[in-house]
Amino acid sequence: MNVIGIKNIVRKDIPLHYREEFTGLAVLNDIRSIESENNIEFSLERTPFGTKQVEIRFTKAPDYPVIQAIRILKKYILTMEKEGKLY
Repeated sequence: MNVIGIKNIVRKDIPLHYREEFTGLAVLNDIRSIESENNIEFSLERTPFGTKQVEIRFTKAPDYPVIQAIRILKKYILTMEKEGKLY
C-alpha cells in the first residue's frame, strides 16, 4: 500500500498552540494498484519533549487494513510537515 497524496487539506482553527488539526482527502494505492480516496481527520501534537505525535481518524471505514494505512499515513504526514507543506 502506498500513499499517493493528501488533497484538500484544511487546517481547523483551535485555541491550543501545541496542537494542530486538519481534514483532508487521502489518496491511497493498494497492492492491486487500485486507487481509493478516503476522508480523514488528523492532528499533529508537540509533546513536552519536542517530538511530534500524529493521530489519524478515518471518517468512514476503508476497504483495506486500517492499521497499515494509518502507519504509512503517519510517515507521510510527518514528512509533509518537515517540508512545510501543511501550512
